[in-house]
Amino acid sequence: MSKMRIYGDSILRGVTYSEEKSRYTLWTGHNLDSIAKLGIDIENHSRMGATIAKGYDELLKSLVDCEEGTIVLLEFGGNDCDYKWSEISDNPGGTFLPNTPKELFLDTYRSAIRYALSKGAQVVLCTLVPLSADKYMNWISKGLSFENILTWLGDKSMLYRWQEHYSAMINSLAAEFSLPVIDLREKFLLSHRYNYLLAADGIHPTEEGHRLVESSIFEFLTNASNGIRFDRKRLRA
Repeated sequence: MSKMRIYGDSILRGVTYSEEKSRYTLWTGHNLDSIAKLGIDIENHSRMGATIAKGYDELLKSLVDCEEGTIVLLEFGGNDCDYKWSEISDNPGGTFLPNTPKELFLDTYRSAIRYALSKGAQVVLCTLVPLSADKYMNWISKGLSFENILTWLGDKSMLYRWQEHYSAMINSLAAEFSLPVIDLREKFLLSHRYNYLLAADGIHPTEEGHRLVESSIFEFLTNASNGIRFDRKRLRA
């Protein structure tokens, strides 16, 4: 049996936002059952709110040894590129840094990759699930000044472009280390149901969106051209 250890944020934890319950909940399929049925033992270390720094700390604590054929799946950036919106709302003319500035993001991600590789894992990176700028703008401005935040951004689509910038950095890291990438972003962008794939907060997938994430991982793992090595006869069984 192959093992997959997942390190990420709330996206791969399976978090969604329930408008009916007015709170965050776990998607019913958050255990990724379709992937487990491939004969892959899953350990999910993803946490809501996790940045690459928190993910790297978790990696150091939990990946002490590594069985042959272990896949380490890394999915970070969504929280790293976010800002403290209350501070921006109070001072729209100020200069602010994201939770993890670009160079620190790249350096910490490199450290996480090198550590997992040093343990003998097969490392796979994930691009970021895209956000809905309109929904997210409404979400982050609740109880704050919509106009002040918009003034600082310049336009709402800056929210999307900034997150896209971090997703592009993940692709550059994959190229730098010659690592395979699961493009979680692609299916969302190509979907005619894009608005239904993202919850009211504009950043977490709906249940339909989470099924798309799972299918992207499933398709990657069953694609013989991705460079991942494990017993594909077992996967086809």
